[in-house]
Amino acid sequence: MAATERTASGETKFEHVVKVLRAEIADGTYAPGTRIPTQRALVDRFAVSRDTVRRALDDLKSKGLIETRQGSGAVVARTHDDHMKQPQAMVHLRPYIARAFEEPEVTLDLISLTSESIDAHIRAQILRIQDGEIRPRRISVRILLPSADITLAFPRAVADPGDPRPRNRHRALMERHAGSVRDALLDLKSRRLVDEVSVEVRTMPLTPIAKLYLINGKHALFGMYPVEERPARLHAKNGGGYEEVEILDSLGVGMTLFPFSLSETAATTQQSVFVREAQRWFDSLWDHLADEAEFGI
Repeated sequence: MAATERTASGETKFEHVVKVLRAEIADGTYAPGTRIPTQRALVDRFAVSRDTVRRALDDLKSKGLIETRQGSGAVVARTHDDHMKQPQAMVHLRPYIARAFEEPEVTLDLISLTSESIDAHIRAQILRIQDGEIRPRRISVRILLPSADITLAFPRAVADPGDPRPRNRHRALMERHAGSVRDALLDLKSRRLVDEVSVEVRTMPLTPIAKLYLINGKHALFGMYPVEERPARLHAKNGGGYEEVEILDSLGVGMTLFPFSLSETAATTQQSVFVREAQRWFDSLWDHLADEAEFGI
């Protein structure tokens, strides 16, 4: 049964879980020596069976990416395969988000294609809050996504740009991850683990060609979406089964991010100017082009 579970894109859910966890290990969401979420948490996150989660963890263990320790569950191995190493230009999002959540007030503004990456990173910090390791008093998150009503530049089918299936798949991803972020953060407030939580999601009539994180008013992380042609398993047009379709798409999980930090002592440095202008750019899109998300999050 687990082998036939499939995502909206047509890949098996086993393949999807392995791909996402592998990318998150690569981009620092789960650093060497840190704990992977429990099997129960992964079952809830990916909406898959316990058997699928076990098979995915076994696959990661066979590749030397995780280790199992008595009483600690699965943890990221201290050493990875060479092909897991990232370009030196990349910075990991995880330590920036981790440090942000260690402060009394957390602010995060994000421009993204799906918000898939931040979903995983925020859930990692929620585990720290639940464990009593950190206790922010206020969390404010604004997520800016592309409108589901426009014809996206990508993802789209190569042979038939008007094919709605890649767009429908993208919309499902947006709804799932934006909804996951909102529900997980608001749950912190309902459980009185955080005093004040604000999560807003808006959409704009543009296809993001770059990802931007603005963190606690101090840091900006900027990455460009590389567009590539790749096969995707989509629901067949006749309504039965799946078919493989070449699409133009970009995978934001594990993308190269370039860091910029605000310096109070050197306010005119290029990095400080970038952070301020990036915030001004985000605010202008948010205020003038974005509308409250209408999809069911």
